[in-house]
Amino acid sequence: MRTHLRHGIATLVGVLVLFAALGARAEEVGAVAEIEGQAEVMRAGSTEWAPLKPGDAVQLGDQVRTPAGSKLKLLFRDDSVLTLAPNSQLKVDESVVGTAPVSSFSLFMGAIRAVVTDRYGAQGARFEVETPTAVAGVRGTGFITAYDATREETTVLGLVDTTGVRSKIDPGGAREVRIGPGQMTTVGRGSYPVRPVATPDNTLRSFTGSTEVRGAKPGAQSKGQTGGDPRIPKRAGQGALSPEGQVDQVVDQPQQQKGGKVRPPPPPVPDPRR
Repeated sequence: MRTHLRHGIATLVGVLVLFAALGARAEEVGAVAEIEGQAEVMRAGSTEWAPLKPGDAVQLGDQVRTPAGSKLKLLFRDDSVLTLAPNSQLKVDESVVGTAPVSSFSLFMGAIRAVVTDRYGAQGARFEVETPTAVAGVRGTGFITAYDATREETTVLGLVDTTGVRSKIDPGGAREVRIGPGQMTTVGRGSYPVRPVATPDNTLRSFTGSTEVRGAKPGAQSKGQTGGDPRIPKRAGQGALSPEGQVDQVVDQPQQQKGGKVRPPPPPVPDPRR
């Protein structure tokens, strides 16, 4: 009797664990928009890396990475976009869609460009990218975050609107700094963010160039080189129809006006494919 009971309990536990695992895998929070070169994913609960291709789902808890010479663009269900530079690794930690959306990511190495929708301007909304030394948080903006593991230093570049940057040793943000378009700050291990300064042109070109996917060349898709049409078909629960040409338009190099003020970005160019 006791033996049968133990077997029954063990079977029930196994079924519950299986259902939990299936539920976790089914929580899709985005999709691969484009790949330049190659990219890989390690699903939550796995220890194996698998190749990614355009259109593949991005799930909560996924880690994605790019090797040297490769870039990856991800489109999330809240219409925010993340683009990974070569030699980068990122984890999707949190994704909640609603009137006050919440998204958080961990950048272990490399650089990413984030374009965040105005949905994050709502009270209680939060979009954050965390590195081993810093946290960059925004409410509808564009910015670049990079982490140099050798120097143990985070660099954050403002592209659109305002980005808040705080140190990992300052979780309450008492010494948070805010950077605007064309500004940057750095945060070393055990240090606070330095005072924001104007981003040198060569630094801005380097970071924007490394986080821009040019798109597929004619015939490249058939050879498995890049991603084809960046407008991923909408999946259940995903808002994945943002025209990528418009997304990239707003994060071009900030233009300077007389007096050193930053000129607002140009309006989006209509997408001829729509």
